[in-house]
Amino acid sequence: MKKIITFGEIMLRLTPPGYKRFSQASEFDVVYGGGESNVAVSLANYGLPVEFVTRLPQNDIGECALMEMRKRNVGTRYVVRGGERLGIYFLEIGAVSRGSKVVYDRAHSGMASIEKGMVDWEEVFKDAQWFHWTGITPAISQGAADACLEAIQAANRLGVTVSTDLNYRKNLWKFGKKTGRCHACPG
Repeated sequence: MKKIITFGEIMLRLTPPGYKRFSQASEFDVVYGGGESNVAVSLANYGLPVEFVTRLPQNDIGECALMEMRKRNVGTRYVVRGGERLGIYFLEIGAVSRGSKVVYDRAHSGMASIEKGMVDWEEVFKDAQWFHWTGITPAISQGAADACLEAIQAANRLGVTVSTDLNYRKNLWKFGKKTGRCHACPG
């Protein structure tokens, strides 16, 4: 069977234990994950050959994220090293009628500073049948959007099936055109 490729950011999630609020926490539980890495892990759990493509810092925390993927049988041979840090998000898990809260800390992460041309997509898609990305990846930065478009174009050119989960998160988009009212539209 040909391999499946996913592309996106794996992050360090820090969560106060026991449904505590951020303000009550004196410690945090650690989990590594992200939309595309979670898809890769799920596919690997079904025994499918999968490679996760991302950019991670060359430090111990980046290594921990890699080890997390490897221990779940996800390939990491196309991971690019660089960037200042791993993206982090803090999750306050809701309880009863209190909703969950998320705080992102992604600035200067490996994926936030990825650029077009850093990944050899021709090599990545060799022997690949499927490519999956989510709308989170291009929202991270202009560079991540450019790299994602580059990947999609390479997959299309090479006949690799492309799928997406739009997973739109308004609070992630910090760049690009500002939308405005359509002057040609009534109202």
